[in-house]
This record gives sequence, structure tokens and C-alpha cells, in this order.
Amino acid sequence: MDKHDLQAPSQGPAEILKLAQQDSRRAEALWHGLSRADRQRTVLAAQGMERERLIVLAADSRELTQELPPDEFAATVLEMGPEDAGALIELCSDEQLTYLLDLTGWQRESFAPERYQVWLPIILEAGAHRLQRWLATTDLEVLALLLNHWVRVVKFLPSQEQQEPPDDLPSFTVDGVYFIDFINPNIQGFVAQVLVLLRSELPDLYYQTLEAALWEHASELQEYASRWRSGRLADHGFPNRLEALELWSAPAPGETNWQKLPLKAASSQAAPRSDRLAALLPDREFLPALAGQLGGEAADMLKAEMAYIASCGVAALEADPASPEEVERAAKESLGLVNLGLVVLAKGDPVQAREIVTRLSLAALARHGATAVRGLNRRAWVLAREGWLAKMPTGLHILEPPLDRWLAGLLYARPRCHDPNLGQSREYRAFVGQADLEAAGDALDQAEFWGVLLLELLALDPLEIRGLYEQRVHPADITDIKLSHILGTWLARREMGLEGLAPIPAEVLPQAVAALQKALAGGLDEELADSLRALPDPAQAALAGRALRGVLHRLSQELSGLDPQGELDPRFIAGLVVEA
Repeated sequence: MDKHDLQAPSQGPAEILKLAQQDSRRAEALWHGLSRADRQRTVLAAQGMERERLIVLAADSRELTQELPPDEFAATVLEMGPEDAGALIELCSDEQLTYLLDLTGWQRESFAPERYQVWLPIILEAGAHRLQRWLATTDLEVLALLLNHWVRVVKFLPSQEQQEPPDDLPSFTVDGVYFIDFINPNIQGFVAQVLVLLRSELPDLYYQTLEAALWEHASELQEYASRWRSGRLADHGFPNRLEALELWSAPAPGETNWQKLPLKAASSQAAPRSDRLAALLPDREFLPALAGQLGGEAADMLKAEMAYIASCGVAALEADPASPEEVERAAKESLGLVNLGLVVLAKGDPVQAREIVTRLSLAALARHGATAVRGLNRRAWVLAREGWLAKMPTGLHILEPPLDRWLAGLLYARPRCHDPNLGQSREYRAFVGQADLEAAGDALDQAEFWGVLLLELLALDPLEIRGLYEQRVHPADITDIKLSHILGTWLARREMGLEGLAPIPAEVLPQAVAALQKALAGGLDEELADSLRALPDPAQAALAGRALRGVLHRLSQELSGLDPQGELDPRFIAGLVVEA
């Protein structure tokens, strides 16, 4: 094989795996021809099963596995699922396995033994040595809690008068002292193997575990187990919930004037990391773009910070660490805050964005992003509680879609971004970038201005608007009465020479439809636009024109198919409020 054959592949891990299917010896030679650092980064560039196949292909697969940061290892195993992760469980370090079980073996702050049961048979399949290492490195409290979930323990100490155990003792024992009654027969074989191994290889731990299971209260065991778990997770950069919630707080003093902050200290301890977190955000956004542009140690430091921010999202939003889907959503939300903060501080300048991340922590950027979203939330609440919407009988329901959906999302405790492209009956997601902020701000501008347009420029009486909702009318569901219904009804009455705002009498519905169709076809939109161009504020005039054009276009579409000469059913006429 010539030297050229040992060149690194040009297309990453997929090339090596493809070659392994065609020529396994050549693929192994190519793979081992790379330096350990290059192989490590190639492994991190792969995902799930591909990552595992690359690791197994290496002669030093154990070292490659154990060099993965614990969070990368856990993410890989969870992505693969317990049924396919046996090889990685066998190869991983005690620290990596503990991290995986600390993450997934609990539901919030409560110990969940049934979750441990998912992984423990896989540990057993990895061999007695792997199981013994896990038993030796696991908290005594965790072992006792698991044992209490699996079995009922009865202790028998023979006396001089009673050398033989009584007949009512459970039948299983490995030492003639502790007798075991299995609660769940389905895992009896597995638990029996654990007890036999404990007794033969770790007798002191065997005795301590059974005594703790017999005498210690479950709540005290869980309290201590939770304390040890929290300390280990903190050592790996996984925050507690209070610490994580600081991402949503206001920026600390000094975090706004980032130019005066010193450069962040470089760390030679930053381990190589994958792009999986950066890939959660669109690649055009500042944060993933920076992660792709930086190289070497700077990139690893940034990705390590991103891993911390993602963990904050999981902790703060109480996502289930055992669910890759929940983890991804929570991580995307917290990283989205960082990207928002970067966009706001850099004012859209990518060069400045790069300078900012060299001085300001990603946690501080998240606080700036949270502040920007909170500003939208505050405006939405003022509009709904104190503004013109507070005078409307149905509040935000009076707004046309998608304005009503935008405002509803902004009123959540954690404001959400309306996204009609999500599908699967979902409407909302977290804010991610500048486009989201601008779209939400534009929706708020329109919603706020409709009050000015209706109550000031068109001089409609709030009491008359309320009157539309207090009578028997069509639409029967008052939340279906939108701005287009109010404007359409007012315009139709004006065209027929009727004063004020009130439901269209049923007997004149054909005339109302015909009059409004004629007005819309005759340039009503231009007439109204001309009257609004006289507004002293050009931005307000443009906003008024855009708002009116949208509603008039909707009215035109809704009425275009109606025949005033035919039979009209008011239940199926959109754009008018008609007496029932």
C-alpha cells in the first residue's frame, strides 16, 4: 500500500465506513494511519451508529471511547438506544457510565429504579468484570434503593436452639443469613447474578448493601444518593436548576459594556467536541457560524460552553435527560437565547459577534437574549391588559390570524415564536435569531396599531364594538368575530348609508353584500389608503396602509364567491356580523 492510500479521507467518517464495507484491511490501515487526535475528531464528526462503528474499527477502541467527554458519550448512547449501545457500555470508563446513569436514572429529583433496569442487563452482558466495576463504583445508597425495589430481604441468624431456618423464610440465599424474596420474577435471574457477584467478589459491599436495604429509610437513602449525584453532575458542568435559571435573568452589571471586559482565559483542558449542538440552530445564525469558523482550541472552548448552556436548558426547563427529543428542544431553546443575545449586542455585525464571544460568556449572552424576548413579552401583556385589546370583549381573539397566534405566543410565561411551518399540530417554538425577533416585533406593531386605526383614525366607538358581541348574531361563536368582521360591517353600513356600527339586519343582507362587493371592486382600498397618507408620521401611515390592505384583501376574497341575487345563509358568510 503506498503512502497516498494512507491519506485522510476527504469526506470524513462516511468515507472510512464505506471503505470498510469494500475493503476492511485497507480501511483499518487508513484508520490507524491517522493520529489519535485526528481519529478522535473523526469519531466526533460522526453520529450514533456511525460513531460506534468507527470506534469498534480501531485497535484502541477502549481509549477512543473513554476520551469522549461524558456528555458526548451519554448523547451517543442515548441516540443509539439501549438495544444497540452494548459495545460502548463495555468500552466506557466508570466515570462515563456513572454520568449516564446519573442523568437517566432519575426523574427530576426522584430516584427511578425502573430506569436503571434499562441499563443494568446491558452492563451484565458486558461481562462480570464490567458489572463488578460498576458495583464497586456505585453509591451504596443507590445499590440499597435498587435492592429494595427488586427484593424483600429477611435476615436469619441461627441461635443455639434453632440451627435450621424456619420454613416460612424465602427460598433464595447465598450465605444462609440473608434470604431473598424476589418482587419481580421477570428480573430474578439478573438480580440473583448481582447478589452472587457481590457476595463472592465484594463481600464487604454485599454486607453493607443488604444491611442498608434492611434498616435504612428509603427517603434518607434517596436524600444522600441525590446529594452525591448532584455533586458529580456539577463536576461535569451540569448545573442545578437554580443555577440554570440564571440564563433567563437580567444581565449582570458589566455584561452590557462587553468592550471593557478582558479576553476570556484560554484553556488547554478543553477536550475536542462534536458539532451536534451547533447543528441545532440554522447554520446561517451567528452562533453556529462562529462554531464552524473557529478552529482548534478556540472551537473546543466555545463548544464546551455551548454544552454547558445546553445542560442549563435541560435543567431549567425540566426536560427528561433520558429523552433525546426533550433534550434537543431544551438545548435549542437555551442556545437560541445565546444566539439572540449575540445578534442584539453585535447589531448584525458578524465581525463584532466574533469579538464578543472572546470576552463575554455564553451565559451572559443568554441573559441578553432573554431580555430581548422578555421585552416582547412585556409589550404583549401591556397591550392585552391595559391597551385597546383590554376594551374588547374577546381580547386578542379579535385579531386576525396570524396576529392572534403571534400575540398568544408572546403572552406565555416563556414567550414562544409562532411558526406556521412546524406542522404536526404544532404552532410554536423557541426564539432563535434576529428574524424571529423582527417578525414578533412587527406583529406587535400591527396589533398595537389596530387600536389606533379603529378607535382614533376610523373613530369607531368601543361601546358599539362591544354591542356587536352582546346580541344574537352570526358568527354565533363570538371569538370568531375578527377585525375583518368589524371593518366589513362598518364599511357595508357606510356604503348603504346606515349610521354607526351595528349588526347587519338579516333582511338587508343581500344589499350589504352587493354594496361591499362594489366598493371593494371600485378601489375602496385606494380611497382609504389616500386618507391615511396624510398622517404626519410616515411609519405610522405605512403601517396603517399595510394593516388595512391585508384586511380588505381578506374581505374581498371572502365575499368574491357570493351571489347577492341568490340565497345567502348568514352562518356561512365571513366578513360581516349579521343579526341571527
